[in-house]
Amino acid sequence: MSFYEIIEDITADAGVRVKAKTLEELICKAILATFNEITDIEKVQRKESHTVEVYSNLPYMLADAINQAIVLHESKGFVASSCEVLELSENHVKLKLFGDKFDDKKNEPKLVIKAATYHRLKVEKLPDGYLAEVIFDI
Repeated sequence: MSFYEIIEDITADAGVRVKAKTLEELICKAILATFNEITDIEKVQRKESHTVEVYSNLPYMLADAINQAIVLHESKGFVASSCEVLELSENHVKLKLFGDKFDDKKNEPKLVIKAATYHRLKVEKLPDGYLAEVIFDI
C-alpha cells in the first residue's frame, strides 16, 4: 500500500510512518496502516462498523485510538478497511471504523500486533500537512 511507509530501523518491533494533509486524515491513515500490517485491507469488505472514542492529547491520542482498534481486532476479530473521523478536538477523537471480521479463508495473516507504543511516537505538523510515526509491540 502506498499510503504509508514501514519504519526500517527497528530491531524487535515494527512501525509505520504516515503523511496526510489533515489531522483527521492522518489518524485514519495510521489506523488503516496498522490493520494493513495485520492483513491486506484491500481484501476486507465494509460489512460492519464500530466506533472508537479516545480522550487524551496528541501524540498519545493517536496511539490510544490505534490500541482501541487493536482491542476490537482481538476481541471481535474485526479488521477495518476504511475510517471516518466523527469528532476531533484537542483532547478527544471519535472514529467510525468500517470493515469485516477476519476470515482466514479470505484474509492472509501478516503481523500479530499487540499494541501501539509510546516509544518514538510522533505526530508532527509540517508546512504541507502532518506526519506520524508509530512503533508497534509485536
